[in-house]
Amino acid sequence: MNFSVFSTIRERYIVMMMLSLLILSCSSGGGDDVELPAPMIDNEAPSTPTGLASSNITQTSVVLTWNASTDNVGVRDYSIHQNDVNIATTRNLSFTIENLDPDTLYQYRVLATDNSGNSSELSSAISITTLEEIIPELQTASGDIEVYIGSLIDAVPGSSGNNYKIPTTNELNIWNTVIDAILANNIPEAVIQSAGINYQITEFTDITNSSNNVFYILEERSNKQNHWGIYVFNNNSLRDNLILTAPHILNDTNTGRQTVFCFKNNLARAVFINSAHRCNNNTSSSCSGTTSTCGTNEAFRVSDLAHNTNSAFQRTIENLFNNITNSVFVQLHGFGKRDSDPYVIMSNGTRETPNIDYAAQIRDALFAEDNVLTFRIAHIDTDWNRLIGFTNTQGRLINGSVSPCDVSAVNTTGRFIHIEQERSRLRENASVWIKMSNALGNVFQ
Repeated sequence: MNFSVFSTIRERYIVMMMLSLLILSCSSGGGDDVELPAPMIDNEAPSTPTGLASSNITQTSVVLTWNASTDNVGVRDYSIHQNDVNIATTRNLSFTIENLDPDTLYQYRVLATDNSGNSSELSSAISITTLEEIIPELQTASGDIEVYIGSLIDAVPGSSGNNYKIPTTNELNIWNTVIDAILANNIPEAVIQSAGINYQITEFTDITNSSNNVFYILEERSNKQNHWGIYVFNNNSLRDNLILTAPHILNDTNTGRQTVFCFKNNLARAVFINSAHRCNNNTSSSCSGTTSTCGTNEAFRVSDLAHNTNSAFQRTIENLFNNITNSVFVQLHGFGKRDSDPYVIMSNGTRETPNIDYAAQIRDALFAEDNVLTFRIAHIDTDWNRLIGFTNTQGRLINGSVSPCDVSAVNTTGRFIHIEQERSRLRENASVWIKMSNALGNVFQ
């Protein structure tokens, strides 16, 4: 047999074993003893894992990642050592360690084991310290709500960095209990529950008018880990059914500040904005639709909160939609106007005309503020297809889609209004934000 055709040690080893078995079977019928070739024994250890790193450090957990080892017969698995004790084995190149103690120093190393049972040397060690234990406590602040939220907007991470963390099912369940508590005005319970997901409740008194309005802000703690959004609730709202949202505050310039401006001036029920750029996390959303916003035409990212059902943003809107009768969700966006575009593009998420047509009412109210504005509305201008929000997962949810992640709605409740705005006449600064604010105030009275 010509062994030169077998290019790797592993292949030669397998052939030798097969040959040994063949010779043994041929000699088992009797006759002279046949001297069998000694089996090849693999004593070669895998290469030592490199690049061991930590991320997503919390009070009780850490994520470890490392580079793959190489081996002549293949790597079987990796063993994780915590403080020189083997605590886990995995076939993957990452591992989440849980049930750690807060504010505690840990050391980690990793070794590789091959298919023959040979183990590498332990990798270089890394040390991490878990975050301090969170003591749930209601935070208080006062001033101008626009300035306060503006400072949070200034700290929002940009289009790279993977700062946005994908929430687990358990974290989303805890999140929902927080929203339930806020809606029930059970702020102490909201404070306790939010601490478990690195969020806090800030009771904010706006002293810029004589009413000293009090708002409850659900915001991440200063040591940010999740970037799931910023949520402001008004439990003494003037317009109980109006909820304002802005899921693309960095990509759609000034929509975050504009949305808070409209919220404050109209004393709406709530305002929700994202707290990481829509392109921040490289992981693709499983929901339908594509965009070229992040570079090449590709699936939406999980950090794009308008196109991901597995998010705190989606859960919050779902909760309010189900629990606030006749709630209406106005979502503000921005776009770069082409010569053929109107100044405003609106949609209820479908081509259907609702019983109460808020989009048409907002159009009329905006035109009364600025008669230069031009409009397209998806269910009225049915030949218009640009930027009409049919893949928006909040719109699909509110309009009763059987699967908001991947199925467009076929009917409409009229309770979702997607508004794309040109910058100079509507988004540039407070002098033009007032147009949208006044229009919403006139429609929702």
